[in-house]
Amino acid sequence: MKKDKLCAYCGKPASDREHVFPKCLYPTSKNKSKIQRLTIPACNECNKSWANDEAHFRDVMVLAGEPGGIANELWQTVQRSFKKSDGKRRLKDIISQLKPVEGNNYIIYPGLDERVIRVVKKVIRGLSHYYKIMTAVPESLVWVNILKYQIQENFLNEMTHDHREEGIAKYNYQVLKDYEHGIYSAWIITFFGRITFIGTVSFPESMKSNFARG
Repeated sequence: MKKDKLCAYCGKPASDREHVFPKCLYPTSKNKSKIQRLTIPACNECNKSWANDEAHFRDVMVLAGEPGGIANELWQTVQRSFKKSDGKRRLKDIISQLKPVEGNNYIIYPGLDERVIRVVKKVIRGLSHYYKIMTAVPESLVWVNILKYQIQENFLNEMTHDHREEGIAKYNYQVLKDYEHGIYSAWIITFFGRITFIGTVSFPESMKSNFARG
């Protein structure tokens, strides 16, 4: 890593490369894929800080929603991970997210899991840097929730679309610079073709000052 590179998440000198989308979301069948896996500069502290949360995120994404596709393939990896030294703790973390529903069944709500939301915020922060929209975005400026309502098609058409394997992660984004509502950019990210999050990045204080002077 070049000495002049700065961490995309905190702005400190970078020493590593961090995957924007957690590499644990990719099954072995995608190892030879030609789709670029986005990496950006990161300091060691930031790089390590998401390790446990990203594994938990993968587990929740695999278990939430309808079965099928890549999620089914990753389920084998998730099962094996529960047999590792930290497997009991991670399994307990998953069980704690199960909510009872009618008919003695249980469901996971990813939008209520703070660790899941933190990883989605991390992805948005990383994409903001990658697309040169904003760098070193503080987590406090990012809002994320499960997308509960259908987005109007005309709004989606105005957004830029990209993906990192259609079955793993696809996303839309737009730089709004909507100072009236305090929104700098908007994001829609779908994982495994079935769980969609919506997110926004707010204006940092420095930009608010510039608008105020303008």
